[in-house]
Amino acid sequence: MHRRNHVRASSRGQTGASGETWVTGQFEDLGWGVAPIPTKHDVGTDLWLHARDARLFELGALIGAQVKAGSSWFGKPSRDDDGAVDGWWYTDQDDRHFKYWTEHRVPHILVLHNPDTRRSYWVHITKDRVHSTGLGSKILVPVSNTIDDEHVTDLLRVAAGDREGIRWEGSAWAGGETVSRADRLRHALLTPRLIAPHPNLSVTELRSEDALALLVKMRLRDLDPRDRRETGAPTIESCRTSGEWGWRLYAAAHDAIVDGAGTSAIEALIDQTEDAFEKTAAAALTCAMMVEDGDPARGLAVTTRVLDTDEGCPVDHAWLSLHRARCLAELGDLEQARDLAIEVQVLRNVAPHDPTAMAIMGASTDLIFTTSSWEAQKIPEAITGRDTLAAWWRTQEISWGLQHQFESNFKHWSQDSSARWGASDQTWLHLRAASLIAGLAGDHSGWRHAFGLLARRVLTTTTTDTEAMAGALTVLRRVGDSASVKLAVPHLRRVVSASAVRDAAHGIDLELSTRTSLRADLEMLRYASDVITSEHADRHTQWLLDVLRCPDALIDRLSPDFHLATTVLATLAPLTRVISASALRDVIEYLVSLPAQDDQAHAHDYAQVFRQIPDDAWTADDLRTLAARGTADNFELTEQITNVLAANDPAFREQLRVRIAAGDLAALESFGDIDDLDPHTARSLVDALATKITDQVAELKRGQGTVWARDFAATLIIVNIAHPEHADWASVLSLLATPAAFTDHLRASLTTLRQFGERVPDRIADDLVPILRARLTSPPKRHPFFGSPDIRGDAATALAAIKPTEVTDPELWELLNGDEKQRAAAVHVVANRNNPHDLMTLAAMAQDTAPWVRAMVANSLARWITDDIAAEPAFELLTRVLDDPGTLVAQAVVVRLNDTVDSAAAAQLTDTLRNHISAQVRTAIEKLEPHS
Repeated sequence: MHRRNHVRASSRGQTGASGETWVTGQFEDLGWGVAPIPTKHDVGTDLWLHARDARLFELGALIGAQVKAGSSWFGKPSRDDDGAVDGWWYTDQDDRHFKYWTEHRVPHILVLHNPDTRRSYWVHITKDRVHSTGLGSKILVPVSNTIDDEHVTDLLRVAAGDREGIRWEGSAWAGGETVSRADRLRHALLTPRLIAPHPNLSVTELRSEDALALLVKMRLRDLDPRDRRETGAPTIESCRTSGEWGWRLYAAAHDAIVDGAGTSAIEALIDQTEDAFEKTAAAALTCAMMVEDGDPARGLAVTTRVLDTDEGCPVDHAWLSLHRARCLAELGDLEQARDLAIEVQVLRNVAPHDPTAMAIMGASTDLIFTTSSWEAQKIPEAITGRDTLAAWWRTQEISWGLQHQFESNFKHWSQDSSARWGASDQTWLHLRAASLIAGLAGDHSGWRHAFGLLARRVLTTTTTDTEAMAGALTVLRRVGDSASVKLAVPHLRRVVSASAVRDAAHGIDLELSTRTSLRADLEMLRYASDVITSEHADRHTQWLLDVLRCPDALIDRLSPDFHLATTVLATLAPLTRVISASALRDVIEYLVSLPAQDDQAHAHDYAQVFRQIPDDAWTADDLRTLAARGTADNFELTEQITNVLAANDPAFREQLRVRIAAGDLAALESFGDIDDLDPHTARSLVDALATKITDQVAELKRGQGTVWARDFAATLIIVNIAHPEHADWASVLSLLATPAAFTDHLRASLTTLRQFGERVPDRIADDLVPILRARLTSPPKRHPFFGSPDIRGDAATALAAIKPTEVTDPELWELLNGDEKQRAAAVHVVANRNNPHDLMTLAAMAQDTAPWVRAMVANSLARWITDDIAAEPAFELLTRVLDDPGTLVAQAVVVRLNDTVDSAAAAQLTDTLRNHISAQVRTAIEKLEPHS
């Protein structure tokens, strides 16, 4: 009996030793360090496991392992509902083992090794996993937990599970005194709040990391040696030549961030140090600034070069890997970017105590989310992953900036003129700090948000600095804020600074567009096309055509997240107005060779481009090819091709008469000049339009309002004026007089009356006066759901056009006290009186803050000049109004110059506009040259 027990004990000991050897080898295959316990105890630990990352860097994390080897340990299987083994129960009648493991300061795992299969299974021993049996305790070792690469992340989570993050609540730091030298640079760039000296504390000696943190927080006054508050900051000149690498980095960063000196000096510092953490910080800073400059390809090269040395600690390595992933995503390599970002997630377990590590991990979570398909996106994980201390501190910067913005707006509103010595644009500084912190952390979404806010701040507070406005537009497109670009560019171009728009647009190279900027780049070109040069327009047009011919190359490169063809065609359409003749020929040849477009969305997009091609640009061969298309296209494109054919082919144009007589307004639009309609067609068209209007009036009386594709009443007004012998004014009068909750349907009719008011017959004008006055004096009805536009200004301009003296002075005063459209209507009322004594009134109106009012003054003055009404003084006033940085005023002038009389003032006016920045204005003047 004794010998048999001895043999069994010896066998168990050999099996245990063999199992420990196998488990040791399995962890060493993972790259982990393994230290066996030399002295065995009844209750204890068999192995100490030292966690390492994939690059074999020690992570400072430890696991204790208890190894049980032999088939006997697999004798108590657990089974799932289907009867399959899902693990094995390990039982112990002596709770001392479990007490030891669960209360140990080092996390412990239990490993069951199967010598037959040579596989090892483990479980993290925690109190919640241990179950009482009444006689002892047990724990389930899952079959799914094996020691291999697939579970190394789970093992790392166990190793770091005892670490608690440092509590950073409060606002009084120790200036980063507890942060090691190797981590201080990273903290200065990502969590500068922890390193920068507190504003209320005196500083006797400033370190380079402190200065860098102050720079990232944009506390520039604290870095100015000349400021009255002493922080010990050296001069930038002395830092550039300092013998300390950190001060040279600070100087290079200051030059780049504050003075816009570029990144070359920062990049050069990478090779001027032997310390891996300094190389990493310089590379991360360089990459972040390169992405800001719209050059992720160079940022990728910098990060790759430093990562290839494989010297950085785990957090630094992850930091630089995230920057590399960000660049890859910008260049369209989403899969590799996502894989790198997933690798960065290991920081969640490796360094939960490090706020910079959590910032990096949070940014990588967002990158994984934004580069994943919609189906794969996990919104809760993205939200929780981004919820880090660093993100919160960055949000505070934005909050402080917006708070200063609110205070500034309130002081401006209250007309507070008191001086504030030493005041600076705190909103700008805080928003810039937020964008820097986000960019340096590789947090692309956070950077886009903060930098976009900064750009909008500049645009809304700057009216004369062309360079600043162009720079802000450039930022908006680089951060991919296409919605703001669509709003800002037209406004700046038309009103504030066409030059700023031109300069920003000329900086676009679509070959260098990133995944973030591509759509905003295209939108900027679309809305800036009127002011860019033909050379730039030609270059962009060729790129757009190449994409339309072969979109797959761009899709593969950048993986755009919007409908590419629609946006490209929307950009191409306005560019056709400014490109050269040879580039226009390329566009036409592409359009003519299009296959049939039966999809309405595609047909609509292509019709936009067809619409912009000048009539005289089509050749006879082009027209024959277009005519041969028949009706294979969707109706939207078919109608536009019909317009082209009708404008260039008299025979085709004649074929439209039958359709026009039936009330086909698309055919009428293609036909062109309504004066050319024969009496029969005109009569039939009038009847068809009158029937449509009768139906519309009936709907309105029932409280309904259909959205019609075309305005029948506005068209009928034009036909009535062109063919008075067949006119039907009763239908028009009925529609205008019918009360309805909706009034938007009247705008086109009122605008048409304003344009052709002088040609309305006197008896009809008499009938229109009371109807228009009722509209002029009736406030809009507020529909509970849809509302109703205020058409009082439209009614006033129509009334002034048909009866210039009918608008009374009280009614005019009411318009002058109204909104922008009503004040613009007041300009028409005054100008339509054709009284030279009203020039001073127009001069006063020209000072209106609303651009549309000033444009209407210019339009009216141009009419006075062409009609020879106080032409010379009107020209003097107009030249002052034309001294406008936008294009709106000049464009309002040229629409009045088609009927230019041969007067010295008119000729002088065309000379003034001949070299205008707007292509639309220049083209209009060129067409007038024979008349001037």
